[in-house]
Amino acid sequence: MHKLLMEIPASLETERLIVRKYEEGDGRELFAMVERNSNREHLSENAENVARLATETDAEIMARGHSADWAGRRRFVMGVWLKGDDKYAGEIWIEPDRWDVPSFHIGWLVDGGYEGQGIATESARRCLAFLFDDLKAHRVSAIMRDTNPRSRNVAERLGFRLEGHLRDFRVDHDKRYGLLHFGMLKTEFGDA
Repeated sequence: MHKLLMEIPASLETERLIVRKYEEGDGRELFAMVERNSNREHLSENAENVARLATETDAEIMARGHSADWAGRRRFVMGVWLKGDDKYAGEIWIEPDRWDVPSFHIGWLVDGGYEGQGIATESARRCLAFLFDDLKAHRVSAIMRDTNPRSRNVAERLGFRLEGHLRDFRVDHDKRYGLLHFGMLKTEFGDA
């Protein structure tokens, strides 16, 4: 089936979370997250495009762009909200690598005020089910800096396998860092 004809859910739920595509007005929550809990500093190393948001308007433009990308099946970027109090806690992004395989990349970020509560693991696990069940993925990869142990721990808890380490691969502010490449096949999902 052609990717534009696929019926895919715009909202996913877990026991504690709602993970959904961005909607009009979500830029306000996205920008508020960037501004609190020293998130801008942390995101500047791991999600540079989010860290560069200078105004609520910039964040709203980004959120609406994510919504347009979703409709065109170019990217699937979703906000993560806590059930009950509807607080914005983070983001999951999924990017198609090759629709013919099909293979995708997944990434996550969590508001520093919610780190250590399992939100990244819980939301990413639900998104892996979305990838394998709804998008019919054969393979999913997660790539992160080797200087980000929290993200590495999430990948390992989810059952990703380390497939490569590109040592001293990039430089940011005169500091070298490498990239960790993790992968998971459909047949491996749920093994962890």
